[in-house]
Amino acid sequence: MWWLLLSLIWWCGTAAVPAPGSEKWKCPEISEQPVVECSCDMPHTLRCTGDRNAMKIIGGVLRSLDTAHVSLLDCTVQNVSSLPGPLLDGVALHGLVISSGEIKEIHNTAFKGLAAPLQALGLPNNQLVTVPIAALKYLPELDRLDLSSNKLKDLNSESFQGLRNLSFIELSDNQVSKIEPNTFTNLPLLKTLRIRSNKITTSTISSLEPLLMLEELDLSGNNLIGPLAPKTFPRMPSIKDLQLAHNAFSSIKMGALENLPTLTTLSLHHNQIDVLEDHAFMNLSNLVSIDLAHNRIVAVSGSSLAHLSNLIELDLRHNFLRALTADLILPLKTLQNLKLDENDISIIASDSLKGTTVLKKLSLADNPLNCDCSLIEFALWLANSTLSKDDQESAVCTTPPSLENALLIDIPTKDLLCGEDEQDISVAPSETPIKARINLENYIFDGEKVFLQWYVEEKAIPYTCDKIFVYEEEGNNEVPLETNPLKCNSSTMLDPRFLNVTVPNVTDLILGHKYRYCVVLLGSGQDTDELSLNLGCSDIIPLIKNVNVLEHKIPQKNPKVIAIQANLTSHGHLAIDVNVYPKNTCELNVAILEQGALLSQKKINCTEPKYTFVGLQEGPYRVCANILQPGPALESGQKPRCVTVFKHEQKGFSSLDVAFVSIFLVLCFMVIALIWGVRKILLKPKVQTHQCFMPPEVENPQQHNRYVKLQATTKL
Repeated sequence: MWWLLLSLIWWCGTAAVPAPGSEKWKCPEISEQPVVECSCDMPHTLRCTGDRNAMKIIGGVLRSLDTAHVSLLDCTVQNVSSLPGPLLDGVALHGLVISSGEIKEIHNTAFKGLAAPLQALGLPNNQLVTVPIAALKYLPELDRLDLSSNKLKDLNSESFQGLRNLSFIELSDNQVSKIEPNTFTNLPLLKTLRIRSNKITTSTISSLEPLLMLEELDLSGNNLIGPLAPKTFPRMPSIKDLQLAHNAFSSIKMGALENLPTLTTLSLHHNQIDVLEDHAFMNLSNLVSIDLAHNRIVAVSGSSLAHLSNLIELDLRHNFLRALTADLILPLKTLQNLKLDENDISIIASDSLKGTTVLKKLSLADNPLNCDCSLIEFALWLANSTLSKDDQESAVCTTPPSLENALLIDIPTKDLLCGEDEQDISVAPSETPIKARINLENYIFDGEKVFLQWYVEEKAIPYTCDKIFVYEEEGNNEVPLETNPLKCNSSTMLDPRFLNVTVPNVTDLILGHKYRYCVVLLGSGQDTDELSLNLGCSDIIPLIKNVNVLEHKIPQKNPKVIAIQANLTSHGHLAIDVNVYPKNTCELNVAILEQGALLSQKKINCTEPKYTFVGLQEGPYRVCANILQPGPALESGQKPRCVTVFKHEQKGFSSLDVAFVSIFLVLCFMVIALIWGVRKILLKPKVQTHQCFMPPEVENPQQHNRYVKLQATTKL
């Protein structure tokens, strides 16, 4: 907390100004190596370092000086665990700072006998476990007290007894966990209280008696948990600045801070807030700035912000906002600075920003904007706004792929398309609909040839190759360089999902320059006879002789569920075999549903995506599989692929039926043999025919496993 210490030094250094005609300021010369050495970096401020005898030498020199000569004394002493007393008898000071990192005890008379009332005392970075009450009783005029970075644990009504003139208390970086309700009651002039980085709980704060004159309260980095509610804080009718960062507040309830009507600045960053209730900021019309960064907020309703009629700055960075809507902005008539970096914003409502908006700063960096026709009005507003260039360029497109990483401010509104109107503007000479896209899986440049391996979605199969395009990056633009026919037929390939292409005319490419490669495939796909155009484009790749260049330039593709095989046997065993591509390290969730209700589920490894559920009935069952989120690159909202295993109709015999039939057949054969023997014995010429009536023949007396395979087409 050195910045606090510096502010204390500055305050004390300017507290006493020599009267007109007094002696011109001159830094006292105090140096006795290695005992003590002093210097001055600002008028009337003396900084000294030394050992356990330093204070005695300094006191002797200062007693001989003019009373207005030194206003503040800042001492850093070594090997001192206690301060004796009286420490500076007869010395006139307005401010005193003593730190050793080891002081555990301060004598009761340490500050007795000072020639002038001390107004500021700092004892930071020591080992004090309690407030030195007995020593402080000799400083009734004390205005500022700094006890930061000690080991204080408890505060009570006697901690600041007799110090009725205190306006500033610094207690940060201690171990305070207990504060009695009336600790600050007898401090009628207290305006600033800083207790950050301690162990204070919500119940401790709630039990404090009203702090009538307090203007600044810092409770950052404590153990404040649960909802921020109306009874969390005592009445503070003069409060202006409240710091609650780095705690564990989970939500903000209706009227949560109604006991703080004069609040102007509120900091709640780095909490766990996910809900802002309607009218959360009721009676806080004076709020000018709110910091809610680094929380878990998904949406902000207009009702929760409706009372903030004077809000100028709102910080919502690092949350989970999905959209920028009118509810967030329109209630805030005076809002000038809105920070929305690193959320999940893909949609910006057309009515969210009007011409009357007074925004001067709007930051949208690291949001997955979907740059389609719904962003036209926002794009027009952005182009006509007075935002800085950095703010305008913070709106970057993520989708569609044709506009990935493009600055929204640079995209003509005619290129912001929706639905069937959307085409890949980099190729698209054909009006044939684009049915599926192709991803570049591998890239090799051996110095002479460029080899590309593409992964083709199964719904694009069968296909034939049409063309290959090569674009060169020139500044912010891409210039078409080569267009060549490409011949292939998926029906002749061993695995049509993988298309290997050698780029022609590599001699026209320049080593070190950057190129994009695109292929166009034509086909009808598996579920329609309509001709489709399937397009795949690579990232911008530098032409460098390095077979591993792709590992650095093209991200690994996320695994996807390609197909599911489900086998339901007569014994109630349901065997699942999931086709995952590529088989990266990931987890797969397989679920069994019966009439829409979850019956069972299992997490399995993507590298061995097989599992058998047992103890099932006849069905029918819905079998679904989806990739669980392995990291930030994979969206957690990936839809599962499913296959239905239809009701098992038993066409064969049960084991009991087979037993009866077997016995019956044996008896029939025995009767036939007996009759045949009798016939032979009697030698009768007449042949008698005996019939055994058998059950109707079954085509497949043995029940075979039936595999039902679904080629899933659901877009992930």
